Amino acid sequence: MAYITLPTFVGYSTSSGPSRSSFVRRWRRQYEDPARGGFNFYLRAANAIRAGRISGRDREVLRALVENADERTRPHYTEIANGWLRYVGRRDLRLVEVGRSRWRLGSLEVGINPHLGLRKGDGPVYVTWLYFKEEPLSRDAAQMVLWLLEQTMDELRPGGRPLVVDVRRSKEFALSPRDRDKVRPWVRSEASAFMSLWEAAA
Repeated sequence: MAYITLPTFVGYSTSSGPSRSSFVRRWRRQYEDPARGGFNFYLRAANAIRAGRISGRDREVLRALVENADERTRPHYTEIANGWLRYVGRRDLRLVEVGRSRWRLGSLEVGINPHLGLRKGDGPVYVTWLYFKEEPLSRDAAQMVLWLLEQTMDELRPGGRPLVVDVRRSKEFALSPRDRDKVRPWVRSEASAFMSLWEAAA
């Protein structure tokens, strides 16, 4: 059985050619030896966004995130803070709890850990995954995440709706019924291809 996180699966899907094999080999080594794992500085940004929503003081919390950052992370945190504040804007976004789950296909498990549950006004709860990287999130990658969130929604938040936000660009992604039919076989084929490379890296 192989276990990877959702960001890892997205990273794999956006790679191409021989780099895919190297990507999977690297993650297999980390899976077998967790001490190889690097520091994820986007986790601090995600925690700050959540803390800002809980307290209703998004601007102050994100300002502190930027001010306390080192030279390497400050430019990234600045873009993330500005993008999130633009996204929140005048939206009425209340934080609600959501769960975690795993999506399985054959011997592959993908950890589904959404960052936030957001209720827009009196509407439904959006189970929300945040994208923080410098490169823009592609539509295909966003649809993969949305589809996987939807597949595990009964565990994440029954009745919820999936949402992906490219934080730096303040951009939302949602999944339409037409997209859903196209994404399903593609995601399953990506999972099968991942496992082929995973087994080859043993």
